[in-house]
Amino acid sequence: MKNVLLILLAALVFTGCKQGDKEKSPGIKEKPDAENTITKDGIGNLKIGMTKTDLEKMLKATLSMKHAKDTGEIWMDTATVQYAGMEVELYFQKLYSEEPSTEMELFGLSTKSPLCKTTAGIGVGDDRNAVLTAYEENPITMGPESVMVNDTTWTLSKTNYSIHVSDDKWDKQISFYLINKKIASMEAGLQMGE
Repeated sequence: MKNVLLILLAALVFTGCKQGDKEKSPGIKEKPDAENTITKDGIGNLKIGMTKTDLEKMLKATLSMKHAKDTGEIWMDTATVQYAGMEVELYFQKLYSEEPSTEMELFGLSTKSPLCKTTAGIGVGDDRNAVLTAYEENPITMGPESVMVNDTTWTLSKTNYSIHVSDDKWDKQISFYLINKKIASMEAGLQMGE
């Protein structure tokens, strides 16, 4: 009986050591909580296509739109919210309908929070190769960002780079914005046509 208990105790210790090794293994990405997961549809429960009214009900807060006090007709606006421990920038456009409406619809969102990850575990601080490996089956457009040199001249940045991952429908995408070869922010949204 004593030997059986000793073997059982050794097995438990060995299993605990193996579990600790898995958690520390490089290359194995930790999966984020559902609320902190970014997909082409949004972040957690913040979904592309939701109205401002629906978002305010879900968040139990009034969204402070940045251009709400501007004079004239506003077609697009932004708001910043705290969601699941992250600061998230929301991008709105006026909801198109036959009847005149002031309702705004979410068409994109972004975050710089390291808490936010893709379903593959990619997030702020990861490099370009992590994105390309995780999404090798998806349509990808990428390249250096354009930066304004002066009032009339643009050039390609030597430090800022973007990767846009689409799906087979080409309607929504996840975008990764890199600075000095590391992801600095991520964005989910509708893919704008040419």
